[in-house]
Amino acid sequence: MKTSLILDDRVFEDAKNEAHKTGKAMSEIVSTWAAIGRDHWLQKKNQTPKKFRSLNLGLEKVDLTNRKEWMEVLEDDRS
Repeated sequence: MKTSLILDDRVFEDAKNEAHKTGKAMSEIVSTWAAIGRDHWLQKKNQTPKKFRSLNLGLEKVDLTNRKEWMEVLEDDRS
């Protein structure tokens, strides 16, 4: 399929250099890169999100419902 794209200058230069090194057409290089990116994106999209386990950090040292108290703790340079 023939189309027009606006490419980032770095992508264009890299594709041009790769085409020069390999003797392939720039369109083939960009198409290959796009296919690799598409496959990677689909693979990431279909992965189940990582599950994080909770970690017990002990008792709270500040009442987080009392904004004044925790602001004072944050501003205290002694800790």
